[in-house]
Amino acid sequence: MGCVFVFFILIALLGALAVFGLGWAPRHGDLQAACRMLAQRFHGECSGTGWFSMPRVRFPYRSVCVTVETLSRSPQDLGRGLAVHMHLPWPGGALQAEIRYPAWPPHAVPHDGLQALPPPVSGLDSHCCVRGTDPRAVAEIFNEVVRRHFEQLRTRPVISPLCVRLGWGVMTITKVMPIQHGLDLVRFVETALDLYDQALLTRTRGITFVQQQSAQVLEQVICRVCGETIREGLVFCRRCKTPHHRECWQYVGRCCVFGCGETEFQTPQVAQRLPADAAAPRVSD
Repeated sequence: MGCVFVFFILIALLGALAVFGLGWAPRHGDLQAACRMLAQRFHGECSGTGWFSMPRVRFPYRSVCVTVETLSRSPQDLGRGLAVHMHLPWPGGALQAEIRYPAWPPHAVPHDGLQALPPPVSGLDSHCCVRGTDPRAVAEIFNEVVRRHFEQLRTRPVISPLCVRLGWGVMTITKVMPIQHGLDLVRFVETALDLYDQALLTRTRGITFVQQQSAQVLEQVICRVCGETIREGLVFCRRCKTPHHRECWQYVGRCCVFGCGETEFQTPQVAQRLPADAAAPRVSD
């Protein structure tokens, strides 16, 4: 009798595992494919592609390294469901800040020393909240342009919980979102990087670039957007003189150097070779 009972328990467990596998395998496969597409788009690497692990992508962006994690459970009490979690370096010192949708419930606001900016904050949904250790500095970082990108992240591909946090040298961007196609993940990361760039620009007041007057010979020049050698289509930033591929500049829309943000480029001038008869010294009679 005991053996029959154990047998039925094993059958039930196998059935449950089969049902779990049928539901998990396609979703996990789609998630891995999306992360591989993201790694290919940004010339990075995808790890954590095992059966029971969540994939992660790391890629270079300008002069920093970006990490994009997929989490089965969202952090920061954003709610249930798959979450995308990005880590980006942030030169913010001790300033801590947070912009979040939906707002913390009154009974669940963490005691972390962050002060809420008085509502309403222009350009944000009424259910969003902005908090920080220095309200004036937070309002400067989360300016109108940054808030516009936040709204794009919040509403695409679907309206869902989103949190952007700054503090102790790191910016994290977390969104609860289904990933049905790799393009959803790629577009989310692209918009998140735009938000990151705009937030960085608020930290660059007072930075100036010294104009270099002497001519430079450009050999084996590397584009800082794609990381490839520039063999043709070279342009350089009008402000800081950093070289880019023309296509990479046009794709990003601005200089990729932190603290620059120039939107206009220049093309290099190529020295003309002198004719052979003009270059040869004349011999006087």
